[in-house]
Amino acid sequence: MEKVIIFGTGKRAQWIFKYLDKYNEFEVVEIWDNNEKKTGKIYEVNGKNVVVKQPHYENQYNIIVSSDVYYEEITRQLIENLSINPIYIKKFGYVFNSFKTKILEKYKDSDNAGINNICKYLRANELDVFCGQISNNYPLDIFEVHKDSDNGLLYSFWQGKKIYLSSVYKNPNDAKAYLCTLCKEQDVNSPHCYNIDKLDFYNTDIFIDGGAAEGFLALQVIDMVKHVYLVECDKEWVEALKLTFEPYKDKVTIIEKWLDEADSENTVSIDTLVLNNKNMDKIIVKMDIEGKETDVIKGMEKLIDSDIDMTCIICTYHKSGDEDIIHDFFEQRGFDITFANGYMFFPYGEIIEPELRKAVLTARKIIKN
Repeated sequence: MEKVIIFGTGKRAQWIFKYLDKYNEFEVVEIWDNNEKKTGKIYEVNGKNVVVKQPHYENQYNIIVSSDVYYEEITRQLIENLSINPIYIKKFGYVFNSFKTKILEKYKDSDNAGINNICKYLRANELDVFCGQISNNYPLDIFEVHKDSDNGLLYSFWQGKKIYLSSVYKNPNDAKAYLCTLCKEQDVNSPHCYNIDKLDFYNTDIFIDGGAAEGFLALQVIDMVKHVYLVECDKEWVEALKLTFEPYKDKVTIIEKWLDEADSENTVSIDTLVLNNKNMDKIIVKMDIEGKETDVIKGMEKLIDSDIDMTCIICTYHKSGDEDIIHDFFEQRGFDITFANGYMFFPYGEIIEPELRKAVLTARKIIKN
């Protein structure tokens, strides 16, 4: 088992610790952190107590930098201040080395050009969610982040409109990193791109944002549609959504429930949201709901059978096999189906599979005149 050092103790590092507890692929010999207040703290990783230390000279083990935000800064620190050879400094994706090996083996005989390009990238780079398919750079300084003195929340601007972030984000750089991640997801080359420029929001009566989170997509199209339903159950995100959409409260309804196949105290179906509305000709639904997508589509049969023009933008990467299940569901009902370009590796599910997945499916109802 390879021995490594983890640099950092933040959220990403905590995730690495849990990952290693589950997959037992590395032995963490030390944890480094620049924050002196963390020095001496003990974390249990893989059944072993590991002490946090200040960075010091070390040329024996690979150092996995847990933070994407500060990776370049930490790399310079290690090279310039501690004379550490850069070959020992690894990005977060290094923890997925065994999955990278399995992916390369699985797809070695693929005749898919996109997958072959990913495999070529992986032979020279760490495995990451987007597998090198995003060519544009999104530095933190493309966003300015401010603190609202009235409520303490951080906010920035998305295409000229004020957007608030969850109270979980207390550090401006973390907030900037989150917003940059949204930019990467919606990059034209990203497998997670919703391709909203190809959809006609201007003629849409209702837009449902399932798993709204910060609500960037709804904010982007708010001036085009007649009404928006923001479906989000996370209380911290709901707090932020109420502030972001305060200027549009007359055309926005926030549903503090989860989307699901049927209604309950904590859930609501698409059919329930939509079919109580009268004089509606067109609806667009977006779902990014942490693996519940295959359940939720079952709760929209009445809408599908109606004469309402509808388009669904659905994430298909949360669980293995979802892309086929969701594709077949809509194909059998006569929808026109496209996938976003490229493939994703998804490391955040309960079970991580060594596979590349299509990430976003768009299904358009074919209206017969």
